[in-house]
Amino acid sequence: DMYNGEILEIDGEVIEGVLPTYDGITPTKIGTDQYSYVFDGWDIQIDVVTENVSYTAVFIKIENKFTVTWENYDGTVLSSNIYHYGESVLVPETPSKPSDESYSYGFAGWDSEVSECLGNKTYTATFTPLNVEYTIEFRNYDGTTLSTQIYHYGDTVKVPQTPTRQADNTYSY
Repeated sequence: DMYNGEILEIDGEVIEGVLPTYDGITPTKIGTDQYSYVFDGWDIQIDVVTENVSYTAVFIKIENKFTVTWENYDGTVLSSNIYHYGESVLVPETPSKPSDESYSYGFAGWDSEVSECLGNKTYTATFTPLNVEYTIEFRNYDGTTLSTQIYHYGDTVKVPQTPTRQADNTYSY
């Protein structure tokens, strides 16, 4: 019995007319990133001995399948697909992250470089915080603008100079 030239077992001399047996471990073949191999029997049918004979292990080649998962920043699964080794992966639509009081978030890309399928892989969306801008406007009694400034959450607002109003015949301000 042999595979790839490696002798798995030698029965030695088997009497003519006797059916040989193989009592060794099931033959294996080392897989690759792309393929796995499953033992499928011998290259010829085992039959009673009539002459010297060698049996070679036969393997079924199975293409490996891998799971590629795309997650948002919070671990929510955006998509998950099965691919074969070397296959191009389908990148999902650009995810989003909701704004909060301080920041809006711009998609910055995936946590690792996207490539063809090389095995099980999870990609996670990353985001860049962008300051939320608040416009603060101070107006005078008549609606005219005294000052307009842009601030970010938590900034100290600068109060403009105290406005004045000219007195009229009835009141002074």
